[in-house]
Amino acid sequence: MSRTTEEGLGRRRFQVQKEKAVEEAYEKIRRSFGDDWQCFSADDCKILRDVLGEIWTGVDRDSWKEYCFSTLSYADILSLIAIAKEGPGLKCMTQDTLARLDEILE
Repeated sequence: MSRTTEEGLGRRRFQVQKEKAVEEAYEKIRRSFGDDWQCFSADDCKILRDVLGEIWTGVDRDSWKEYCFSTLSYADILSLIAIAKEGPGLKCMTQDTLARLDEILE
């Protein structure tokens, strides 16, 4: 197998792991809100998924496993979304931003 193919497979594996982790976290959050989940717009839900993905990318796996997504409050979710809306975008997340997000999830 060529190096390029191995690198492509590695990137794809990383992406699949990320998507799975984000989906599991998102579902834990959604289920914990029950019918109140309707308070969040479709845009908010997309931003939340995106920010969860960037957090997963930015923290070590042990930290990610320690987060208790099902206990996040309405204010916590709004804070995650608000932080994600700040600045130039999620793809340019600084260590300070990541630390703020981590603080909410701890």
